[in-house]
Amino acid sequence: MKKIAISALLVGLMGMAQADVSIYGKVREYQESYTLGTASALTRLTNDSSRFGIKANQDVGSGMTVSGVIETGVAMDAPSATTLGDRTAIVSLSNSFGTLSAGRDKHAVTRALDNFDVLENSYGTIVGSIHSAQGSRVQNAVFLTTAPMAGFTGTYQMANSETAGTTNVQAGSINYSLGALSATVAKYDDSVSSTSTTAGVKYTIASTGTTVFGLYSDDTVSGVSTSGKSVGVRQDISPQLALLANYGETNTGVTGRGVGVAYAMNKALTFHARYSYIDTTTDVTQYGVGVEFNF
Repeated sequence: MKKIAISALLVGLMGMAQADVSIYGKVREYQESYTLGTASALTRLTNDSSRFGIKANQDVGSGMTVSGVIETGVAMDAPSATTLGDRTAIVSLSNSFGTLSAGRDKHAVTRALDNFDVLENSYGTIVGSIHSAQGSRVQNAVFLTTAPMAGFTGTYQMANSETAGTTNVQAGSINYSLGALSATVAKYDDSVSSTSTTAGVKYTIASTGTTVFGLYSDDTVSGVSTSGKSVGVRQDISPQLALLANYGETNTGVTGRGVGVAYAMNKALTFHARYSYIDTTTDVTQYGVGVEFNF
């Protein structure tokens, strides 16, 4: 048995030696003041999507590449038990036509919010109150992404319900990117009581260092329908310093606004300061200063 175990280990190590394997992560935390409605303000340390991941890819011939990602969220403010791969756990096959993947990952609507929100759908953003992310991720799923053609790409995701009589969740998008302009239309449908259609656009004016963002969505969550729109502006003051601002509203009277400053010392280290206010039934005021370390 020992010989078998050692042989298996050697085979595994030889396989890793042939693959391009990397470890990566993000640590992002804010010291903040948070006020909910008329309650007293809370001063707290807040984790913002810190994560740790391993990814590998290998050319397997015939124009095909196999890759895998296992990415786990880490609660940096108060570490607790985590589930390996709770963010992303996926294996992919890619060739000149596109990529076919299986596992757990974000779906098209969440990707749209990430890419077309000036605050990247992270700490201090208002888009979670204006648009629906519909749970952000799907699992037991297959993912299809087409290779770019004339600036266009398409995506499709189907999450197997794995329960008899329960329909599969489906999502997808059509994306366009050419130079300074990017745009998307994304769709999510659980075939029961929740759907979203989200459109996003952003455009960068190189001469002024200004990027303008826009999002519009029609959302139904558990049978309740709303629509939302939001706009944002990023103004690069220097290669290191950027100012951020956004505003959004729904057809039900919810509004939100936020501002931020980002200072990137280098690719690894960025300092943030952000403020946001959501005007709804129970108002939310949030402001904080944070540090982001990418490795």
